[in-house]
Amino acid sequence: MPSCWRPAATTAAHGGLQERAAAKLAEVDAKIADLATIRTALVVAVEAGRDDLTVCAFSACCPIPFTEFTEENCRAGPCC
Repeated sequence: MPSCWRPAATTAAHGGLQERAAAKLAEVDAKIADLATIRTALVVAVEAGRDDLTVCAFSACCPIPFTEFTEENCRAGPCC
């Protein structure tokens, strides 16, 4: 038997792995989506060749600030 095997009664008492894992996967996927948004904005900023963040921030075509974060992650983190 594998060392991680536990009797069914013990496993049932601590159940919920599937639900917790699915919830955690959803969180990870949302963070990955946010990071992809950040990466895309940074690529655009680098390609624009701007050297001054202040000038970029006041430009209509500036990709910063990142406004496409998921609502859930925005409220969950210290960013808001």
